[in-house]
Amino acid sequence: MSKYLLEIGTEELPSKFSHSVINQINSLIEFEFDKKIIKFNNIICTSTPRRIVLFLEGLVDHADDKTVIRKGPKANSAFLNGIPTNAAIGFANSLGITIDDLEIRETEKGEFVFGTKIEKGESTRSSLSSIIPKVIKNLQGPRFMKWGGGSFKFSRPIRWIVSLYNDEILDFEFNECDPKISIGNTSKSHRLINKVIEIHSPDNYFELMAKNGVFVKREERKKEIVNLINQESQLVNLEPDLSDNLLNELTDLVESANLLTSNFDKQFLNLPVEVLSTVMKNHQRYIPLLKKNKTFSKLDLSSEKVISTNFFVLSNGLRESNNIISKGNEKVLRARFSDAKFFVESDKKVSSKERNEKLKTVSYLKGMGNVFQRVKRIEATSEKILNYLNDQSLDTEKIKEAAKYCKNDLCSEIVYEFPELQGIMAGKYLRNEGFSKEICMAVAEHYLPGFYKDDLPSTKYGAIISISDKIETLISIFISGKRPSGSSDPYALRRNLNGVILIIWQFEFDLDLENIFEELLEYWKISLSNLKFVKEKVLNDLIEFTNQRIVSHLDELSISKDLIKATCFIDLSAERKIMNILDLKNRINTINNLKGTPNFSEIQKVISRVSKLAESGNLKTTIFSHKYYVNPDLFEKQCENKVFEFIKELEEIIKLSNWDYFQLFKLFEDNSNNLNELFDNEKGVLIMTENLEIRNNRLNLLGLVRNYSLKIADFTLFNS
Repeated sequence: MSKYLLEIGTEELPSKFSHSVINQINSLIEFEFDKKIIKFNNIICTSTPRRIVLFLEGLVDHADDKTVIRKGPKANSAFLNGIPTNAAIGFANSLGITIDDLEIRETEKGEFVFGTKIEKGESTRSSLSSIIPKVIKNLQGPRFMKWGGGSFKFSRPIRWIVSLYNDEILDFEFNECDPKISIGNTSKSHRLINKVIEIHSPDNYFELMAKNGVFVKREERKKEIVNLINQESQLVNLEPDLSDNLLNELTDLVESANLLTSNFDKQFLNLPVEVLSTVMKNHQRYIPLLKKNKTFSKLDLSSEKVISTNFFVLSNGLRESNNIISKGNEKVLRARFSDAKFFVESDKKVSSKERNEKLKTVSYLKGMGNVFQRVKRIEATSEKILNYLNDQSLDTEKIKEAAKYCKNDLCSEIVYEFPELQGIMAGKYLRNEGFSKEICMAVAEHYLPGFYKDDLPSTKYGAIISISDKIETLISIFISGKRPSGSSDPYALRRNLNGVILIIWQFEFDLDLENIFEELLEYWKISLSNLKFVKEKVLNDLIEFTNQRIVSHLDELSISKDLIKATCFIDLSAERKIMNILDLKNRINTINNLKGTPNFSEIQKVISRVSKLAESGNLKTTIFSHKYYVNPDLFEKQCENKVFEFIKELEEIIKLSNWDYFQLFKLFEDNSNNLNELFDNEKGVLIMTENLEIRNNRLNLLGLVRNYSLKIADFTLFNS
């Protein structure tokens, strides 16, 4: 068994590419090896800011032989009266086999001649010489560049390549770079150690690089960073504000972990913690340190009780330079914080009402007016949602105020400099002016959720403003004809709608999105009279898009495929039942709870039988009254009367204002025997009787049962 080492040495790679290239190179190698039938025991793909590494263990020196079966000419063309023709001889020669090795097989298109040949496996060394340059050239990433006079593009200039098969250099063609890269066994240490390293074998590669300041294995480097941060934060009794995104970025910015503790001036504690944290994490890649067990309000303008003046810096420098590095970072942060402080102080001198007026100068989508007009549409949307909810615990005026001021910080200096603080700063500024906590929190949280598994707004006020903001975006862009297509979604409409669905699902808002869309489209037509769009077309597009996102949401909740199909009516495109997300949630919860009961399967079977037979009739799925459709005078047996009484019970229960799906299903459960009797040999009737009037009467009877069952789910779509 052999080993192979590839190290691609580069200038400092962007952190995102350094991370993504690991999976890319792993997939490409496995794909190429599968084609060549080259086996190995273990593969390690890893990276640092300055190198991409592939390490293979347990490599076979020769690929396995490959059995190739090829289809040749038709049998009647290959053999004439049992004698091989030129077609058969030529086919056999092309495979390097004899006529006797050919065989005739029956296919869908008749009898054909087949031949089998064995392709000898290539040597692994030879295969690698062609595979490795292909893999390097197939790596992808944003903003690839050329350098020197070469034609090759890569994330950053390649400076050296190590290619070792056991203890020998494995050369390959790679001539498109300038200056030309020589394939060898010499690598480089950590940049600041500045040492050329000669590698004689893959065996001790990782240990050798570690001695020279390079921790090549990304996961080990990441683990070391986490350990250092945890140890140091425990020593100072503080909590590191370390997100997964920041940790991953830091891991891809250093070749060895060197953690420093630095400080900033106490005067900056009068800034909001989100401002301090954003500057440190997003702009400088520092790690803020929070005081333990300290809660804070999103509306606070001061961070004194929450954050420490200490912060961590992960450096790629040498430890003997720690003091200089620390001072340099403190100086940079002081300048950043000073700017932020100036912006916040300037903003506090301007009232939110003044900033709202400035929104008239901020453009929105073409044809959709300015942001001030957009805010008016958000207000109108929030009022419609509030009317639908009819929640007496909510203050209408507070909803209106929150909607009115939700975008007021777009004209603030701090948000101009730090766009990621939108909403948060608006809430803080409003609170500073004396607005109620409910209004301010709704504004501060109305962008939530911003991404998958992000927090939701903490109050109903925030939830309503968030939904209103996202629906306004959705409708405006759909009217503009910019619906997402394929993977393209420049306005993040999928994320927006996912947020709407998640909020409605979690807050259990009783909202019919179809009705809301329809009413709002009418409002858009009135408020933007110059805008030309076909209302029905946009509405249908919105419904289709929403249905797709709802199904996707259910998938993410790990709800079974058959339950999704049965409750979302995927196979009944005319149905729009899932547009009321709370209703959908109630139906899904009902089925999930009932599925565990002993007789659910039997009830499902009888409902399915009724539903499938009802398809032979003409009763529409929207009919729920027996009047004009079922004539009791045509009944011939008691079983028909029993089902008719069942339908009348269903009609009565649906009239009630407080019925639920458990109650509806219980009625089906109580009458399952009556339904079964319809098909009983002795007690039952022949549904498809030759008497057309009686047949249609019975099919309508079944159709009504089916229609009421569809109020819960399509039981024919459940797996038996």
